[in-house]
Amino acid sequence: MRSLLVSAFAVAALAASAYPAAAAVKASVSGEAREEISTAFFVDRYKTLTDYVAAASGLDVRLHFERDLSRELQRTRSGGYDLIIGPAHVVGTAVRYGYEPVARFPGEEQAVFLATEASNVTSLEGAKGMRLAMPPEDSLATYLARGELNAKGLQAKQFFSQIREFRYHEAALLALEFGQADVAVADRRLAEEWLKRNKGRIIHETKAAPGMSVAVLASLDRTTKDKLRAAFLAPSPKVIASSQLAGLDVTKMMPIERADYDYVSTLGYFTPRVLEGANIITADEAAELVKRGVPIYDTRVKDEYDDRHIKGARSVPYAEKSHKEVGFDPAKDKFDLAGIPQDKNAPVIFACNGPECWKSYKASVTAIKAGYKHVYWFRGGFPEWKGKGYPTE
Repeated sequence: MRSLLVSAFAVAALAASAYPAAAAVKASVSGEAREEISTAFFVDRYKTLTDYVAAASGLDVRLHFERDLSRELQRTRSGGYDLIIGPAHVVGTAVRYGYEPVARFPGEEQAVFLATEASNVTSLEGAKGMRLAMPPEDSLATYLARGELNAKGLQAKQFFSQIREFRYHEAALLALEFGQADVAVADRRLAEEWLKRNKGRIIHETKAAPGMSVAVLASLDRTTKDKLRAAFLAPSPKVIASSQLAGLDVTKMMPIERADYDYVSTLGYFTPRVLEGANIITADEAAELVKRGVPIYDTRVKDEYDDRHIKGARSVPYAEKSHKEVGFDPAKDKFDLAGIPQDKNAPVIFACNGPECWKSYKASVTAIKAGYKHVYWFRGGFPEWKGKGYPTE
């Protein structure tokens, strides 16, 4: 997915005199599908925000826009950026993997399941066998909705007769309106607007999650973190007055805690805790196997591997297009088994980005189906390895 890289160098004279030695801070902003991140409005809004942060902190803030939320979720697990600004599921994941929550803008996000009046569906349980329309898989609404289904023990592709994902929330609602779906998932505000024009009902709602939020990499030095926190939570009126913020009011930002993300951070697409035909191992067990000469295969994308990886691990990317679920369709993916030993009796370890990264799970499943007898699935992957203090490179 194409992304736009912008450098924010506008440091006010006042801030420059207070902090003469500016350090570089890599910041990433990601947006929901409904916000159309490629528009000038979205870009201006967050470009001016990072210009303000640079002016308020005296830091060189280098801004990256990321429209692919799956990619952004991956990067939060490997500490690819110093500052993360994004939806609740992005920040919630970041908080689990080495980031500290800082602040959030006012408002909350909530997803709902919406049914047409003609469907006669009045509850989520009553939607069994119906056609479901959803926003993109990596959108917050779909993230919350699938999490609620998992919590109820419902496997989506078996529960619904058809599931279609659309690029935007509005498109999923149009499918509902035109009779192409019986039930749709959408952001609550959009769903309520739809109900003003159409006959239907909300049959299930998720819990609320914070709106757009900010998190900082925990490993940054304290001085840098304090400057960034102050920019969001103790803004200087003089710096604000000299900044041209487009559509954002930093004076209304509120502090956040880890507990604010307990709900959303546990709803991710977590991999199963069992895998028939494989040995699921911990970081300690993986380290012991490596000592004995068993190779670890890193199934993450190449740029993640290049950023940092388990020392000695070999890159064998799993190109993932299928859904993150048991019973995924391997025909939609690409994984070249030629990158691992051809001896089916040779032991192999697959790893990626932790319990919610499905690439190593899918690679393990693929290897098992291909006849490999000694497959080790390192479910905790790179985050667990790094957290244990084992060497990386």
